[in-house]
Amino acid sequence: MYDYSILPNRIILCVDLRSFYASVSCIKMGLDPMYTKLAVVGDVNRNGSIVLAATPPLKALGVKKMARLYEIPCRKDILVVNPIMGTYIKCSNYITKLALQYVPIEDFHQYSIDEFFMDITDSIHLFANDPYEFALKFK
Repeated sequence: MYDYSILPNRIILCVDLRSFYASVSCIKMGLDPMYTKLAVVGDVNRNGSIVLAATPPLKALGVKKMARLYEIPCRKDILVVNPIMGTYIKCSNYITKLALQYVPIEDFHQYSIDEFFMDITDSIHLFANDPYEFALKFK
């Protein structure tokens, strides 16, 4: 059995950017990812290509990440696009720079292109009264 009371008590914020590739692709086209049915696939010209990301409205239709292109319903209101990796990287770097306005680099831990952790223990008092308020401001 562990005695967790002797461990440091830190406030860690986990940030996961929702449907990142699909959201960025929508925004780049001037569309709202919360209302647009869009899938990012490995190659739109290969029927067996894998869905890398789908917007929430498309997920609501049952199209999930790792589905195949041929599993996406053929409908006029569904957009299927190729990935734009350079743009995704630029957006991720931009969001990282924003996060680093809230915490020093040693309290920022990148997990993937669209996920990171922020230890806000030492900086929360500069921006909010509690972790929930901090998260809302960061959002």
